[in-house]
Amino acid sequence: MTRTKIIVTLGPSSSREDVVRAFIREGVYLFRINYSHGDPDKWYEYITLIRRIASEYGSEAAIIGDLPGPQIRIGDVPRYSVKRGDKIRLVLKPRGEPGEIPVLSKKFFENLDIGDIIILDDGRLRLNVEMVNDESAEAIAVTDGVISPHKSILIKGKEIELPPLSNRDIEAIKFSVENNIDYLALSYVRSSRDISVLRELIRRENGAQGVIAKIETKSAVERLNEIISVSDAVLVARGDLGMYYGLEEIPFLQKLIVDAALRKGRPVIIATQLLESMINSPLPTRSEVVDVVKAVEEHVDAVMLTSETAIGRYPVDAVRWLRKIIEIAESRINNGLESIRSNRDGGIREKYALGAVLLCESLGAKMLIYTKTGTMPSLVSRFRPRVPIYVGASDRRLVRKLGLFYGIMPLYIAEVPQDAGYDEGLEKLYKILYTRNEINPGDVVALMYGKKETSLNSIKIVQVL
Repeated sequence: MTRTKIIVTLGPSSSREDVVRAFIREGVYLFRINYSHGDPDKWYEYITLIRRIASEYGSEAAIIGDLPGPQIRIGDVPRYSVKRGDKIRLVLKPRGEPGEIPVLSKKFFENLDIGDIIILDDGRLRLNVEMVNDESAEAIAVTDGVISPHKSILIKGKEIELPPLSNRDIEAIKFSVENNIDYLALSYVRSSRDISVLRELIRRENGAQGVIAKIETKSAVERLNEIISVSDAVLVARGDLGMYYGLEEIPFLQKLIVDAALRKGRPVIIATQLLESMINSPLPTRSEVVDVVKAVEEHVDAVMLTSETAIGRYPVDAVRWLRKIIEIAESRINNGLESIRSNRDGGIREKYALGAVLLCESLGAKMLIYTKTGTMPSLVSRFRPRVPIYVGASDRRLVRKLGLFYGIMPLYIAEVPQDAGYDEGLEKLYKILYTRNEINPGDVVALMYGKKETSLNSIKIVQVL
């Protein structure tokens, strides 16, 4: 498994047994389900497929449910191409035909003015509005592009006030709790309040899902630190960022968001168009390879494939290429760790974690951590160790969640009850790894844990016999 994690999106191209098996063999641990498409029956089919095949490989595969959030989408319409200069009619209705864009929100037309630019197709298609009334509008295409059903649509420079959660979001949240989804990603986050609303609904449903804030609006960028502080992880959603900002600004926004997440110790994910050409090609472009290397160089926790694996012709090839690029990048990139590891103002546990990382790197020791809360592994991960990190836990949900963190290889230890001691947990973890040949005679290992309830932090360095 690479230290930088790979997330794949399941869809029509990848929801087959052979493809999911290939993903897991390539080291994929995290799977995304896009709740903007399909229905609960289809989502349940995906979940069942992932968990059944993962169990065959002894994996606790984690699942991320991606909520649509407060966005406006196109209704049902046949996919068709648009050329510059084409006239397009926008209408308030659920279904349309080529030459039309059915829009599912009256507020969209209430906020639309003559001269506005409408953006679709991840920013590639832009329409100039020439006429507007209460339930329709006419526009001229100023770029070539594609109209596809259920895609997001927005007005350049305008954020339309919508509730943070739609009825579809609420349905998906209830479904996620019932089916023990591990993370929920919220789209179009505008403030920390949006995250709080989602958490409250999860709590009411007696759920324990982690919350990922997708940073893709101007409001989110402006309130970045407050949003990161109340989230379990953040996702740099470059597709929609490119619809709110100029494309030339995206690399700098990515770095801004990644750095802010690293400072606060939150996992950070990069998504959108990483290997976009592989939707139709078995090989990535050179610029895509450079883009992935750049993400690894920024020390992100994970990179996510979306259309490449959901609807692409080469989903397994895309994952293989992504893994290959990450492996090469991780073997050659060592810069940037100083800034991550310095200027930290944490308490004793954070300093202990950093000290343990430095010690293990100096000894070339593999880190073995037993945890009941996930706190110590997350602290260790934020310092981006250059040695393997094996984490054992007796809580399956915790094991799955930890799979998102940089460098962590989580294992479920069924034999250790939740109320058992940490030393017993470490002993079980050690035996499992020895049996699997993950640790071998001559290896140096660090056996670690941190008891939050007693402030006891322990590390023991041993050589495997």
